[in-house]
Amino acid sequence: MVLHEKAWIAAFLLTVLLVIGARHLPYYPGDVAVARFVQRITPASTGWAQSISSTAKFPWNLVLFALTIGLSWWLAGWRAALLAVLSIAGMWVLGIWLGPLVARPRPSPNLVHVVDKVSGYSFPSIFGLTYASTIGFLAVLFAQKSSRALRTTAVVACCIFLIAGWAARIALGAHWPSDVILSYLAGFLWVALLIRFA
Repeated sequence: MVLHEKAWIAAFLLTVLLVIGARHLPYYPGDVAVARFVQRITPASTGWAQSISSTAKFPWNLVLFALTIGLSWWLAGWRAALLAVLSIAGMWVLGIWLGPLVARPRPSPNLVHVVDKVSGYSFPSIFGLTYASTIGFLAVLFAQKSSRALRTTAVVACCIFLIAGWAARIALGAHWPSDVILSYLAGFLWVALLIRFA
């Protein structure tokens, strides 16, 4: 077994343990402090956060899906485009299945600032799964299939989008920081598994 396979298995086991923990803990140690810090350093007006959040919701998520599939095809051909579809579909199914199973409550307005009362569960973050399966997929694909200059620019841009998305969901009080990070981790594990077939 090669090193990257061992690393994937270790990351998978860690993710499973963290998901089990999310089932039993309303938030992880440090979540409240990090959420308050993010809310303190980001603009008080949350229009920016709502704009970013809307990119993972209908109908804007269709644009994100189309861009991911189109860029994948342009970069690595039809097989990569098909894998992009599987990346998106896999995380959509995981979100539907895992939410009721874990049933972690949304952040409490008694602990952090909550802009709008949102239905559903805090984990997994559907936003996080969507971004991981699209922007995260592109980051990994560009890292493996593009030239050096394009690779650096594309991967940095994808990382900026992922960090901005994480901050947006925390600023709105829609998720705990660990919800989005763990959703990203689950998405990246799925992407890493798929990308081997690109």
